[in-house]
Amino acid sequence: MKTLPTAFYAMALLLSACTADDNLFSDYRVFFKNSFVTNTGTLLQSAALGDSIQHVSDKNATVKGYFEYTDPEEISRYGHCWVKGGTTPLISNDSANCTIYDFRKRQTGEFESFINGLSHETEYSVRSFIITDNGTVGYNPQVTRFVTTEPHDEWFSCPNLTNLLRSDGVSVSTVINGDTISFFGLGRNASTCFADFYQFNNKTGQITRLKDFPGKARWGAAAFALSYTDEISKEVVQCIYVGLGNSDANGRTYEKDFYVYRLDKSRWEKVQWKWDKPNNEYELVDAFQADGRTGSVGFSIGEYGFVGFGENAMGACFNDIYIFMMERDQNRWPTPNRGYFNQMSNIFQYGGRKGASAFVIDKSVYIIGGQNDKGEYYKDLIQGYFVNPGSPESGVAYYFNWSKKKQFPGNPRAFAACATVDGYAYYGTGEGGNNGQLFSDFYRYDAGNDTWTNCAEYKNGEYQDAPGNSNTQLAPAVSRTFTLTGNDRCYIGAGYVGEESETKFVNYLWEYRP
Repeated sequence: MKTLPTAFYAMALLLSACTADDNLFSDYRVFFKNSFVTNTGTLLQSAALGDSIQHVSDKNATVKGYFEYTDPEEISRYGHCWVKGGTTPLISNDSANCTIYDFRKRQTGEFESFINGLSHETEYSVRSFIITDNGTVGYNPQVTRFVTTEPHDEWFSCPNLTNLLRSDGVSVSTVINGDTISFFGLGRNASTCFADFYQFNNKTGQITRLKDFPGKARWGAAAFALSYTDEISKEVVQCIYVGLGNSDANGRTYEKDFYVYRLDKSRWEKVQWKWDKPNNEYELVDAFQADGRTGSVGFSIGEYGFVGFGENAMGACFNDIYIFMMERDQNRWPTPNRGYFNQMSNIFQYGGRKGASAFVIDKSVYIIGGQNDKGEYYKDLIQGYFVNPGSPESGVAYYFNWSKKKQFPGNPRAFAACATVDGYAYYGTGEGGNNGQLFSDFYRYDAGNDTWTNCAEYKNGEYQDAPGNSNTQLAPAVSRTFTLTGNDRCYIGAGYVGEESETKFVNYLWEYRP
């Protein structure tokens, strides 16, 4: 254990020779500028260095302390104490605000304390202390202060999504001026399909209603976002593509048209393809020429959009994926409302499915979950690395290299929430099992290490027994929600929480902070 230098004692004796006996202690203490001091102001014969904060998070902090002493036999215990706010911390009677260590089990005066159970975004004051053999408590005269960070791995309630009591809507996120902005809308309740469409900015919490989707109101649609740089203005043009789905709330009318919402023009345009006919004529047809379907996935990688999987009117589930490329005009400029969905050349060999989820990290898409046409649910995670061999004129098909990754650790499920935040994927909620069990668990996937981590369970919201009824109850879990992202966090909104009834569709919005 480090002690004060021998020269210190010689100096102390010299001073005592020049001082009356009753002043000896105070002169001796001149050399302990950071002496531990009791709550009544008495100085002890041990000195503390200033505490230093080693780590701070939303719920805990690590504090480093150090002290020197002249007589180690006088010290029995030591540690740190803390208090919320800027006041001076003292040890509480129940010791709930301190760490206490046995001095005799230590070989050095340097130590660390892990402080847990703190409140997020809150100021705290901390200082070290010692306790002598006779029970006297000496505190470090220097108080160190710190502020905890924003909360992590927690759910927080947001204002409800007014008039959005529904499930099976569509949501997609893109980056605008460095911020992640989400777009969402459509969906259904027990008797009605919707066509309203919204923009969500998590920084301001503002939800802006945009122009309604111009096609038939529908649920189970697919969406993706693309952008390009305008050759004249040099500004980035953002485009949100929405299509497919079912326009009957009871599931009998399957659609295959697509529309693009252009943020630069604040309007929707139908996406069509020029079909060349004899005699240099052409006809505009739907860009998507395969079967209409619901429960598909949509995503984008670079300048390309993709849709795939889903269920058709006969109940068959697909394993196909289509790539969308904007047509270019005579000057090679992209035309957002012109293009064609080409089927990818290689087959996804892991089974057709509806209600699957997809997330993109770098140049790979990851397909997870879903339900096949036998009613079986999946929990596999399949990575598809996008291979881009060159320009469309090269004649070589674009394709995915598929490979299995570590299986999802939760129950098999479909229609789950899925989002990517800061390079990690988050996946949870949804439905599965023989009776369509609903889930509230939530997980993080690290693609770099191919590992899953269990996160805080989804904080379920309250919903009304009936419109206007003040009696509320806690929704046990949720499925078929909007999933929104916003820079360093994600959101789950609306969804289905029970049997097919108007009262079992919700409009609450919850924020998850990883």
